Amino acid sequence: MPARAAAVLFFAIALAAAPLTVPASYWHSGGLSHIGRSHPGRDQVFEQIDSIVQTLSEISGLSERHKVPYGRMNKEQLRKFLTKRIRKTLKPAELRADELSLKMFGLVPQDFDLKKSTIDLLTEQAAAFYDYDEKKLFLMDSTSVSGEIETLAHELSHALADQHFDLDKYMNDTNDDDDANLARTAVVEGQASWLMFAYSLKENGQNPQPTEKMLSDAFSDDSAATTQYPVLKSSPLYIQQSLLFPYSEGTLFFDAVYRKQGKSAFALVFTEPPADSAQIMHPQRYFNHTKATRPTLPALSVFGNEKEISQGDVGEFDHSILLWQYLSHEQAKKLSPHLRGGQFRIVNDKTGSPVLLYASEWDSSEEAARFFADYERILKAKWKSCTASVDTPMLFAGESDSGYFVTRLSGSRVTSVEGMSNVNDWRELKGAQSGEDAE
Repeated sequence: MPARAAAVLFFAIALAAAPLTVPASYWHSGGLSHIGRSHPGRDQVFEQIDSIVQTLSEISGLSERHKVPYGRMNKEQLRKFLTKRIRKTLKPAELRADELSLKMFGLVPQDFDLKKSTIDLLTEQAAAFYDYDEKKLFLMDSTSVSGEIETLAHELSHALADQHFDLDKYMNDTNDDDDANLARTAVVEGQASWLMFAYSLKENGQNPQPTEKMLSDAFSDDSAATTQYPVLKSSPLYIQQSLLFPYSEGTLFFDAVYRKQGKSAFALVFTEPPADSAQIMHPQRYFNHTKATRPTLPALSVFGNEKEISQGDVGEFDHSILLWQYLSHEQAKKLSPHLRGGQFRIVNDKTGSPVLLYASEWDSSEEAARFFADYERILKAKWKSCTASVDTPMLFAGESDSGYFVTRLSGSRVTSVEGMSNVNDWRELKGAQSGEDAE
């Protein structure tokens, strides 16, 4: 994911999945003990906690080690808290860097406001959260008792996992690896969503193992389900799918591990977590321990001592959304599984202009060539203007409204430098024969 602080916001503060018919949320944050009723009065939903926990423990084998404190809060309290939490957790420079990363990749519009959109989206979507810093569970005010029972089962699944595997440490072990952070978020949400489905089945006297059809049907039509959520519906595709991925793909991933490992899957996904989004999307890669590569970024000798603004991994999820947004969903599903790995950096050049450095590696030169051709189309589409001075099967270079760019195909790798402001530096880089071009 090309925005680490955005990962903190959208994944560390994981959301209600009502659009996916998974009525639950997961939210990691701190300092919530003053919000809501820490010792609520009679509440017919919370009165069922002990029974729900017992059933969840029977299904998962994860026993309750201590009681889980709980309370309620409303949307107004949530919005105020989110505003304070973002101000406390993220520095303005981090938010700006994340917003810039998303814009330079073309994943959000140039006028996109990450902070405002985040608060609006979280406030709209949140149904409940388990705070694994304070070890407390909160439900948002609601009138649907039956829906809250399922939501509570989801949140208590998080609490049980936290008591056994320390979710705070589990999520913070990968702060510098964006794609790994997404994968672990998918584990946390997928395991809880799967267990929520299993709980509902058991309560209805059925075998507490969701069928593959049941799970695929639950996540089959995101677009139709989001119509009742205007903020989510109007969000950029990348933001929408970043929210939905941990629930949809995470649940299917856990189901695959459970079918192979049985009850031991509940511990395995935490003690041996997946390494990247590709392992979530293709569980066999998890079983085979196939990890993403980190291809070398383009050389920057022409820039001198540049200042780094942002950096990170660009995994299969990111490439899938990029292809989906600018080409088609079908093309994304066809090509993105061939990715072996990707990474990026954003630096300031001599004039202070931000420059995007990007590299991806593919499982064959043929697939790399296909992506190179697709990436040329993406570049032309994401900019208002794009004038090419060189357009060959291995080099695409020219000038756009964001600056000069050089995109290369070299064997199984595709690299790109975008946003250069100095024409002489661009000419030097365009004509350079780097080690990767010599392959």
